[in-house]
Amino acid sequence: MPRPRVQVYDRQKICLLSTLFVETLMRAGVAVLEDIGKAGLARVTPPDSVEVSLISDSEISLVHAQFMDNPDPTDVITFPYGSEGEVLISVETAQRQAKELNSSLEREVTLYLVHGILHLVGYEDGTESSRDEMDTLQEHLLAGLPGV
Repeated sequence: MPRPRVQVYDRQKICLLSTLFVETLMRAGVAVLEDIGKAGLARVTPPDSVEVSLISDSEISLVHAQFMDNPDPTDVITFPYGSEGEVLISVETAQRQAKELNSSLEREVTLYLVHGILHLVGYEDGTESSRDEMDTLQEHLLAGLPGV
C-alpha cells in the first residue's frame, strides 16, 4: 500500500503560521492516515491523498452556506472525492476555540485536521453516540502525534 499524501496550503491571512507548523501538519496528516490504516479503523476506503486548506471564517462560511445551507462559520468541512479528499479548516475559528479552551492554536488546528480525516474515512458526528465515538478516537490519534 503506498504511503498517503497530505498537502497543506495556508490560504488565510488572519494569523501568521510558521512554515515549520504547516510541514508538521502535513506529517501529522500522513501519520493519522497510516495509523487508521494499520489499525483497520477506516469505515470506507481511505483517500490516497488529502488536500488541506487553512482558510478564514469568511471563506469557510461561503462553503458552509453553499454545500450545507448554513451561512455560519464552522471549524472544519470535508469533501471526499474517491481516492482524494479535501479538508477545509478555519484558522479563525481555531484561534477563538484555542483561546476559550486555554489551548494552543497549533493543537486546535491539528485537532481539526484529525477530525476532518476521520470524516473522510467514514466517521460521522451527527448523533451523541457517534460524536462520543469520534471524540474518543480523535483524542487517541492526537495523543499519538509528537508535540501535540
